Amino acid sequence: MTPPPGLTERLLTALGHPPTAGQQRAAHALERLLASVRAQPTLVLKGYAGTGKTTLVGALVRVLQEEGRPVVLLAPTGRAAKVLSSYAQAPASTIHRRIYRMGGEDDGFARMSVAPHKDRNALFVVDEASMIGQDGGADGAFNRRDLLTDLFEHVFSVSGTKLLLIGDPAQLPPVGSAHSPALEVADLRQLGLTAGVVEMTEVVRQSGASGILVNATALREQLALTPEQAEDQRTGGTAPAVEVPHFQSFPDVLRVDGHDLQDALEDAYGREGPDEVCVICRSNKRAYQYGQQVRARIYGYEEELCSGDRLMVVKNNYYWAGRNGKAELIANGEPIEVRRVHVVEERHGLRFADITAAWWNGSEERELEVKVMLDVLAIEAPGLPQPRQKLLSDSVLAEQLFTTKAARYKHLREDPYANALQVKYGYAVTAHKAQGGQWGTVFVDQGYVTEEMIDREYLRWLYTAITRASRRLYLLNFHGRFWGEE
Repeated sequence: MTPPPGLTERLLTALGHPPTAGQQRAAHALERLLASVRAQPTLVLKGYAGTGKTTLVGALVRVLQEEGRPVVLLAPTGRAAKVLSSYAQAPASTIHRRIYRMGGEDDGFARMSVAPHKDRNALFVVDEASMIGQDGGADGAFNRRDLLTDLFEHVFSVSGTKLLLIGDPAQLPPVGSAHSPALEVADLRQLGLTAGVVEMTEVVRQSGASGILVNATALREQLALTPEQAEDQRTGGTAPAVEVPHFQSFPDVLRVDGHDLQDALEDAYGREGPDEVCVICRSNKRAYQYGQQVRARIYGYEEELCSGDRLMVVKNNYYWAGRNGKAELIANGEPIEVRRVHVVEERHGLRFADITAAWWNGSEERELEVKVMLDVLAIEAPGLPQPRQKLLSDSVLAEQLFTTKAARYKHLREDPYANALQVKYGYAVTAHKAQGGQWGTVFVDQGYVTEEMIDREYLRWLYTAITRASRRLYLLNFHGRFWGEE
């Protein structure tokens, strides 16, 4: 389907403000993408914080909906999908929920496969693409899948589809990867896509309007490599050394230490509400400590799990949302809220709680009766370590005798303890867990870092963390050297 003439003009008009040069380039590139008749046409839209890529995408979705063209919105995490849905004013899904399905149980083994779709001629818009690696998240049924390749297989399984990959190249790459393959045209072409790229670098907002943006832009410019440096790093060379970044204070960027943290948190929760405040830190251990501080000092919670607690799922789970007979994914990174706590028990050497939880599935909020694994709340690992998971599985299987491997697998797949939701408190998270999300007020903790540890990876972590804040940023416990003090 060829788009009607004037798509670029309608798109730029829908922005509601004079476009930047980058937005004009991107609008022309989008028109070329939608008119393309080449195989697996793909456009990478790179944009730094404040360059107006979210505004452009929102306008694009509105324009295409007006002309009746199907648009499918995807993001790597539940929080990112919710943000995308909000600014595009249309439903959005996690990639895992959209592209995978369970099936093939004739021999007792359930298999994960790439789902077909019927969205002929659709534009697939994938936000926060810098997070997408070539693995499925290293847990459960996804741990041997190539997420990026599976995404492309799903998108291009019917004719006429186009793909738009959106991301910020200054953010953290996928866990365990040195770069973001979904944002690299060379990587995409190797996978068979007809790929092009357009980059937005001009800031839409006036620099004085957002202190968050001023500091993010300074970090991003510090991260920028010359073409020679970039090629050297890509071929295994040493990245250039970096200096300690210097922050600037603004009405929306505030310096705070541990002594004033409670007052700042109380102010933020009172001003923003519970779903719009987040602490971002360097480790799961620090996230747990800050989460306990928020629970005790802001909410007065004394029990390990209380009605009203906010949790984050840390492992993909098909069991609990699919108990109505239709497999549905509760994805790694999605938030849930505890409505009621029922039974706390110990089984198989671990502690569990049965709770009623509120969960947003991409289009509506549902209440689910679920079993959660309490031990995961406080451990330093991202989830239950694999050796401990094996002990749990062995204990569940030891309860009865099985004659075949298929029967053993079926029992594990249907056991509520083996499939208990793995969760952590959602008040404070690592930057990788926060990536793709956005909160009104964000506290970023420096963490333990010496001057020798400040490298490009730390700057990318810092850039990713501070750009999660939309209205107010607190820089927590940062040494004076970050403020230009000796």
